[in-house]
Amino acid sequence: MKRINALLISLCVSGVSLLYLGNVSAKDSASITSRNSALTAPTMTIALQPIAQAKPSLAVLALDTQGLRVVNASTGATRAIAFGTKEADVVSILTNLRGKPRDRGVNQECGAGPLGFASWTDGLSLWFNQGRFAGWSVDGRSKAANKLTTISGVGIGSTRSQLNKAYTTKVSQSTLGTEFSAGSLGGLLSGSKPSDRVTSLWSGTTCFFR
Repeated sequence: MKRINALLISLCVSGVSLLYLGNVSAKDSASITSRNSALTAPTMTIALQPIAQAKPSLAVLALDTQGLRVVNASTGATRAIAFGTKEADVVSILTNLRGKPRDRGVNQECGAGPLGFASWTDGLSLWFNQGRFAGWSVDGRSKAANKLTTISGVGIGSTRSQLNKAYTTKVSQSTLGTEFSAGSLGGLLSGSKPSDRVTSLWSGTTCFFR
């Protein structure tokens, strides 16, 4: 059986998983995840602390279709911040890694109903539904947004060709512009040519006016 880099330990932490990479088969990985889903609440609370206290100089934030992911730049180990995590925990982690949000509030006019949000100056916005992490979006308002990518390396400024190499995408014209979807990942392109670039990315529950 082909071996892949997968989970050695997966601690489900109110929607936050601590992931340690190692050589484990996909079947073993699924078994480990299933066994750890029954962890008690006290264990979960303790496991949150390392993420909130991670050194920003060693941590790289990556975009993920299931939430966000913190990558240890030295070891390559990753820690997932999954959709469903408590809003206070997510904001605490992101504040530690990137500073306080520029804006916090609630948008009452979203299609999914009122959504809380926290946004940073580089174009990253997090969305919260009833106090839980529900989605994220990134736009190209700042050059710093180019540093935010998925594990596959796709981010603001990636070409359509690069996007298609990393994902199976569907592209259509919508009221937002040239819109693409790749499973749970969505976004906008500057045009329909292979050289056109990604201008926005999002996943989960977000707030766009169509």
